[in-house]
Amino acid sequence: MSSSTDPSQVPGGLVWFDEPPPPRATEQLSREKVVAAAIAVADAEVRGEVTMRAVAARLGVRSPMALYRYVGSKDGLVDLMVDEVYGEIDVPPADDWRECLRGLGCSTWEAVQLHPWFARLAFSRPPLGPHALATYDAVLAGLAGLRLDAATRMGFIDTVLGQALASGLALLEERAMRERVGLLTDEQLGAAARPYLERITAEGRYPHFIAWANDPGRFQPPPNSFEQVLEWLLDGLARLADVRA
Repeated sequence: MSSSTDPSQVPGGLVWFDEPPPPRATEQLSREKVVAAAIAVADAEVRGEVTMRAVAARLGVRSPMALYRYVGSKDGLVDLMVDEVYGEIDVPPADDWRECLRGLGCSTWEAVQLHPWFARLAFSRPPLGPHALATYDAVLAGLAGLRLDAATRMGFIDTVLGQALASGLALLEERAMRERVGLLTDEQLGAAARPYLERITAEGRYPHFIAWANDPGRFQPPPNSFEQVLEWLLDGLARLADVRA
C-alpha cells in the first residue's frame, strides 16, 4: 500500500486501533463536525496546515481540548481527514483492469485538486481507514483477472496512486510558491520570467530549452496533463502484465 509504515510503530496508534468510541454528538460537536471543520480549514490554507485551535475557532468552541474527546489526538484527526478524502475516490466497477486503474487515477486526481493537502498527509499515516480499505479492495477486485502475484498487483495500484499524489504534491507546493512570491497567475509568472529568459537567450545558453520555450506548439495537444501521463503509465503496466502473464 502507499504507506510503508508499520502500523504498530505509528506514534499514538491509529484512530482505528484501541480507541474508545467518541462521545455522543452535541448540537455543536461530533466527530463528523470536527473532521468536516478540519478539512475546511486545510482547504482554505495555502499549505493545507491544520491546528486544533483553528478547527475549534471554526466550530465556535472556546477550548481546542474539547475536540480531543472526538478524535483522540492530532494524529487521529489526520487519520480521519485522510480517510474522508479516500471516501471521495470513486473506483468504477469494471471487468477491464485498465479502466479500473484509469478510474482510480482520475478520481484521485480530482480529489487532490479539491484537497491538495491530501497528497501530503496520505503518506504520513498508514491507509487503514474504512474508506481507504474499500478503495484498495475495489481496485484489487478489478485486477483479480490478471495472472499477477500479490506484490505486482499492489505495485500497479501504487504506481497509479503515486502519480496522482505526486501531482497533488506539486500542485500544493506550486500554490504555496505563487502565494509567497505574489505571482498568482500564469501571466504574472510569465511576465516576471521574461527578462531572464531574454537574457539567457541572448547569451546562447540552454539552446534546446530556449527552442522549446519559443515553439508556439509547446502547449498544443497532446498536453503533458495528468490524464496523458496516466495513459503512458497504463501503457507500460499493460506491457508488464503481458510479460508476467
